[in-house]
Amino acid sequence: MKICVTAAAGDLNARVHWEFGRSRYFVIVDPDTMAFEAVPNESRIDETGKAFCIAHPETLLNKGVDLVISGNIGPNIYHMLHTAGVDIATLTAGTVKEAVEMYKSGGLSIIGAPIPRRVKEEISMLDVRSQSLRQELEQVEKRLGELRK
Repeated sequence: MKICVTAAAGDLNARVHWEFGRSRYFVIVDPDTMAFEAVPNESRIDETGKAFCIAHPETLLNKGVDLVISGNIGPNIYHMLHTAGVDIATLTAGTVKEAVEMYKSGGLSIIGAPIPRRVKEEISMLDVRSQSLRQELEQVEKRLGELRK
């Protein structure tokens, strides 16, 4: 599992940032080992000085994030993450480490995705394998029919 926490800096002691699109960093943490990767939010401000974060969900999905912990998450980003199977929790105080610890202790209210990302990936893999097995079975049955003639 990987947890992304929006943060003011790129480490576990950084404060949780109050808004997804304007956070300076996305700190991606393995809750079992507390190993982390700090991803700078390079799209934080667009040319007009407004928050711009359409690329962020794709970046987080490519990194295998299963849960996002942030202050406010706008409706577009929320929808994109939720649809992709990423769980969401809101938190406006504390550090990245404290946020992960709160998750581990069950202290966060999680907005679950309809189908978690890892389940979607497994379904996709099993669909491909199932199709392959069907094709293989058809070939075996065809050959058996030829041999029995």
